[in-house]
Amino acid sequence: MRSTKRDEIVAAATDLIRSDGVRAASIAKIIAASGSSAGSVYHHFESKNDIVLAVARGALVEPLEAALAAHEDEALAPGALLRLMAGAVLDGTLHSSLIVQLWAGAADEPQLALIIRDQMEGVRARTTGGLAAYLRAQGVEDAEGRATIIAMLTMGQMMGMLAQRTLLAEFDVEAYLDSAATMLDATAGA
Repeated sequence: MRSTKRDEIVAAATDLIRSDGVRAASIAKIIAASGSSAGSVYHHFESKNDIVLAVARGALVEPLEAALAAHEDEALAPGALLRLMAGAVLDGTLHSSLIVQLWAGAADEPQLALIIRDQMEGVRARTTGGLAAYLRAQGVEDAEGRATIIAMLTMGQMMGMLAQRTLLAEFDVEAYLDSAATMLDATAGA
């Protein structure tokens, strides 16, 4: 697939954010790193936050949405759902440090936090829906209410895995996923 100038801008911003953080990835640096002009950048994006959102969508939201959509008709146990989500972001193309940098940028910029939160709502809704289907199939009462809580726990385990993978040199992803999946399945009564 041929890359477009927009793709080049997003790729340059991704590299800058991963290495320097959201705040340091200025429009001027993105222009220089992408080999673009200011006019080209502003043709594709209204603001730096729009570029950061494109980075977040490509790095986290789209892989998660695609993985969840591919298994939409399956009633996956929470542990299997966690593994599915982890596989979507740990396939070798994503550096968890990028996600940590995006979180840090969202913490510094409330508008960016709202934009990223809105994007992640779709992921959370899909996760909750899949878990509710699983819990209903297991005969669990108040499957929707329980699914909401378990979805929050599942996403929390994903976030914890990404943060620890970035910060801890000896972090064992497989051991973490094994323990987290067991805990989530026990929470669901699986």
